[in-house]
Formats: sequence, structure tokens, C-alpha cells
Amino acid sequence: MSKLLTIIKREYLTRVKSKGFIIGTILSPLIMSSFIVVPFLLGKYSGPDKYRVVALDQSGDAVLVKRIEALLEPKRREQARYEFTHLTVASEAEIEARRPELAERMAKKEIDGYLILPADVLSRKEITYYAKNAGSLSGRARMEDAIGRATSERRIELAGLNAEQVRNLTKEITLKVVNERGESGRGRIMLAMSLMIMIYLTVLIYGITVMRGVTEEKQNRIIEVLLSSVRPFDLLMGKVVGIGLVGLTQYVFWAICGVLLSGVAALPAMALYSDQVPKLSISLMVFFVVYYVLGYFLYATLYAMVGSIVSNDDDGQQAQMPISMTFMIAWILSILVLENPSGTAATILSLIPFFGPSLMFMRIALEAAPAWQIALSIVLMVATIVGVVWLAAKIYRVGVLMYGKRPTIPELVRWLRYS
Repeated sequence: MSKLLTIIKREYLTRVKSKGFIIGTILSPLIMSSFIVVPFLLGKYSGPDKYRVVALDQSGDAVLVKRIEALLEPKRREQARYEFTHLTVASEAEIEARRPELAERMAKKEIDGYLILPADVLSRKEITYYAKNAGSLSGRARMEDAIGRATSERRIELAGLNAEQVRNLTKEITLKVVNERGESGRGRIMLAMSLMIMIYLTVLIYGITVMRGVTEEKQNRIIEVLLSSVRPFDLLMGKVVGIGLVGLTQYVFWAICGVLLSGVAALPAMALYSDQVPKLSISLMVFFVVYYVLGYFLYATLYAMVGSIVSNDDDGQQAQMPISMTFMIAWILSILVLENPSGTAATILSLIPFFGPSLMFMRIALEAAPAWQIALSIVLMVATIVGVVWLAAKIYRVGVLMYGKRPTIPELVRWLRYS
């Protein structure tokens, strides 16, 4: 036991003290928080605070222009204001005569665009707006929506109907999907996907780290020295447990950072997502750790077994592909879970041990997994881990001392028969 603890300590401290681990652990929360802050800052500062627009109005319909201005009033603080200058023109020739002057004013940044309202604007299917920044999607969408609604309402008024009543009768209703606690369904899905991706990436990264560690020790012939004083099983489990603790250390640091960031109430960007981000419950975080640990032990043991049967990184990359592909398959199958997390297909797939760390945890995050299914999933995973450890220990014992050509499947079967 003392030798096992020594190996665990060595594997843990070697990696925790490395510059790569320290930098990656610190930068990850900053990168994740930037996904919230950066869109907010881009939305707030990417465009001007005010759009100056000239309306060349041949229709003489001042009511229409005022309605367009009213519809362009910002609905949110981060939206830009529109400042209209209404110029009445008598003919298309006058419009063409004024265009060079307006184009020059745009070039001098005195205005941001000009809108042409022809005499038959209410019967037109297309109206031209000349913008300084024609590629601005948000500006175009706001202008298009305002002109479309204003012309429709003006047609209704001229037809003798009450535009205000028609607008109220045809007002759109937005469907907000929430659970019984009032949390956004979209937010719950975002949370489930985010946590599943964290499990997926860390298990994959640290599993491959285990494989490369074994391969490097074989290449440097360090393994022969280690096995002279340590049992192969202790060496295998020491490496798996030590590197697994490195992953848990990262999670603890990230959890602390998450609590600190969520406590910054003054962060204005959080207001954009406050109705979508559900609260992290203690039980969910417990299951997060449980499924990370189970998933890590399952896959890290397999990766260690792969590292023991190959002699270099190139062979290791090829041999570990079937293991890595299970992650990709689980990612694809997560679509079924999102669509119907309580369905038969989602239930059966999430009980498969190799898919449990991702699919069952996603169902737990979506609150769609009953307690008995969670318990059964954990039992099946533990049983599978015991079997995989037994299998990997037998292959590891022989494989770490084998060099050269990668063994075939019949040779691996013979290794299992060795006492």
C-alpha cells in the first residue's frame, strides 16, 4: 500500500506543479467567463450609439415617417438610437439630384444612411435604404422590421380600419418554456450540455495523458526499473489514481472560481442570461463528481492498457481510436436524450456503462432520470470498471515489458492466460 501511495503522490505532484497545468487551470475559467462577457461587450460597443438617417420622402406621408421613427425606438439599453431628418421631395429627379450630396455626407460620417420613400411606397414590395455600413445585420433587421410594420399599419388605416386595434388583435405571443421552479428550459439544456462537455473533455484529456505516460516510460526503459520494486497492478492503479486526482483538483479550482464569478452581481453581462441560467444544486454537483470519477476510471484504465501494448505515440494514436470513438458516439446520441430524455431509447443508452458518464449525467441535469435508474447506472459502471481493471492489469503486466511490433488480438488473449 505504501508503494501505491508513493506512485500516486509522484504522478499527482509531477503534473500539478507543471507550468502547463497551472496556466491551463487558471485560464480555463477566464475563457469560459469570456463567453458571457465578450458577446455583451460586442453587442454594446460594436456599433454606434446613434444612427443619423435622412428620409427622402416623395410620398408626403408624414404619418408613415413618424411611425417608422417610433418603431425604431430602442427596446433595450444596448440598442442604438435612430435620429431621423425628414426631407420632402417632389419627384424622382429631385431624389437623384440629392443622392450625391447625401453620399458625400455619408463619406464624411455626418450621416449613417438615407432612406428613399417613393410616391407609391405603400404599394411597393421593396424600399431602398443606403447605409454607410451595409453589412450591419442588426441595423438592417431593425430598419426592415420598422418599415414593414409601419407600411402595413398605414395601409390598414387608409383602408378605414383602426390600426391600433388591428395591431393589438394580431400581436405576437412569445412562448417561454420553464419548469415547475420557473427555470428556463433552454437554460437547463445549456447547463446539461456544458457540464457534459466538461466531463467529456477532462476524461478524454486525462485518459490520453495516462496512455502517453505509460508509453513514455516504456520508451525510456524506466518501466523496467520501476517493476523491479513495484507490482504491475500498483503501478497501473497509481498512475490512474494520481492523474485522476489532478483532474479533481482542476474541478475544485474551477468550482471556486465559478462561485466567485457568480457572486459578482454588478457584472452587467449576467443580466442578459439571468432568466436562462438555472441554479446549480448540490446534488447535481455531487453526481457530476461521481460520473467524472466513474468515467475517468473506466476510460483511463483502458487508455493505460493501450499504452502498455504499444511502443510509440504513433501506434498509440491508432490503437486508442476505438476508445475515443465511444465519446463521439455518445455525443451524437445526446441528441436523442435532449429530444426525449425520459424515452425508452434514452433510458437504455444511458444505462450502457460506456455512455453513462455523458448520457446518464445529461438526463440527471435535465431532471429526467429516476433514482432507480441512476443507482442501476452507477452499479453497472462500477461492475464494468472492476472487469476492465482486471482485464487491463493482466495485459499491462505483460505488455509494459514488450517492445517492437504491436501485438495481435490472439497474442493479447494469450497474455490473459498467463498466471
